[in-house]
Parts: sequence; structure tokens; C-alpha cells
Amino acid sequence: MVIVDTNIIIDHVRSAGDRETALMKIARTVGHEGMALSVISIQELYEGQSTREEKKEERLLATIAPLTILPYTHNIAESAGKIARDLKRPIELADGAIGATAIFHNARLATLNVKDFRGIPNLQLFEFA
Repeated sequence: MVIVDTNIIIDHVRSAGDRETALMKIARTVGHEGMALSVISIQELYEGQSTREEKKEERLLATIAPLTILPYTHNIAESAGKIARDLKRPIELADGAIGATAIFHNARLATLNVKDFRGIPNLQLFEFA
């Protein structure tokens, strides 16, 4: 399974269809059934102002519809807290939660911002071909 970071969804939704997005590359590699999204990413996506516009929100919802939405559980929250506590640098709450979700599900994380997740023990990153 590949967990898709929020920035992969944003990049895809913003694309004008003139290029193959990272989301398309992941889907080509593992198929839609092998892709998931942390529920934390749903919140991040709705923080964007574009979701106020009905057509843009519809595009967003169509993009995430085929993905499995993974919950943020007590175990994942505990793991995310330990990641934030033990990492040698500050980490955003959402990034810790998304990283912990990937570790908990033994999944690879696909992101356009690898530096945000650098140093998280046991986190496997998706390698783009």
C-alpha cells in the first residue's frame, strides 16, 4: 500500500492536465486499490481556500474518491507524538500523523516534500520512477 501525502493531491488537483502528475505515476505503479490517504489529509485539503468553490471541491472529491481513507487512531496518535518528541528537529503535527499512519500500516509514503519526513525511523518512502 502507498499512502499519498496531501501535497500529491494538491499538485494533481491544480494540474491543468498537461502533464503526468505524481498521483498518476503512483496509480500507474500500484493501481488505485493500492493507494490510501490519511484522514488528516482531508483536514489539510479543506484548509485550502479553493474548497470554497464548488467546481474545485468536486474535482478534489473526485480525485480522492478511489482512495482508501485511513483513520487517525489512538495508536497512530501515540506513535506520531513519539515521532515529534524524538525527532531532532520540529515536525508539523500533520506530517507526524501522516508518517505514523504509514508506519502503522506498513505502507510506503509518497510525498513531494521528502525533507518534511526525513529522519522518521521505520518510515518507508515511495520511490518515483
